[in-house]
Amino acid sequence: MPETATVGDHGIPQPVDVYADTKEFVQATTLGGSATVSLIPPPGSGPMTLYVVSLDRAVNESTQSSYAFYVSSTGPTVTPPAPLPGFDKTARFTFTPDSGVQAASRVVSYTVQVNGGPNPQTVTVKAAKDGTATLRVKLNGNTGTWLDVSSTSANGWVSDAAWWSTGNVDTTPTVSSDVYAENGTSGGIGVPGAFTFTPKQGKVASYTYSFNDGPAVSVKAGAKGVATINWTPTDDGFYDLNVYATTKDGLVLSAYDYYFSVN
Repeated sequence: MPETATVGDHGIPQPVDVYADTKEFVQATTLGGSATVSLIPPPGSGPMTLYVVSLDRAVNESTQSSYAFYVSSTGPTVTPPAPLPGFDKTARFTFTPDSGVQAASRVVSYTVQVNGGPNPQTVTVKAAKDGTATLRVKLNGNTGTWLDVSSTSANGWVSDAAWWSTGNVDTTPTVSSDVYAENGTSGGIGVPGAFTFTPKQGKVASYTYSFNDGPAVSVKAGAKGVATINWTPTDDGFYDLNVYATTKDGLVLSAYDYYFSVN
């Protein structure tokens, strides 16, 4: 374990900062007596351990003792709207402070990291007198949207971060073909086939596709975001059709790989 004290210029034990741990020296009440110290745990929550050694007048250290304890989270509560809006919709979240934090010093603001979308951002939201605040967030992460939220109190205390997520969101298109079945072998050289692209999420404006990493081609989506292309193979063998959609507001969604073989 790291050292906890050393001798200073005047022979007085001094605290040592090792690995950024918090160290403190406290004088015993009498020679060979006890000592009491009030400590604030370092930032964060979860299991923590306090390590203690005693020093004699020659500054010889005793065997190290330890005390394990658990620090509860001080993070705020993040409440999404119910029901939760769908993909690419805006949701109004409510942030409520930890009761202990609010009692110690009123929460004045929240720092919110919004991740998963095309433009990750960090915003500061002012809290009301009761410590609550609201924020509207667009749920446009192409694999999901998540928030990290911490509160700041009037005395400067920053809480742990609370985490919220939509969970995994599938924004890949559905691909089907009238001739070339997925993961199958069919058709043949010169045999045309149609491929239909259907959206799972969002208001799709177009699709971009390529065969075997060839030139990318874009096609406009029609009614209900559906598009169909016609394709005729010039070679047999294995093919990878890669397709992704772009929404009407320019959001690029996740790509899908449609594998098949030509006779």
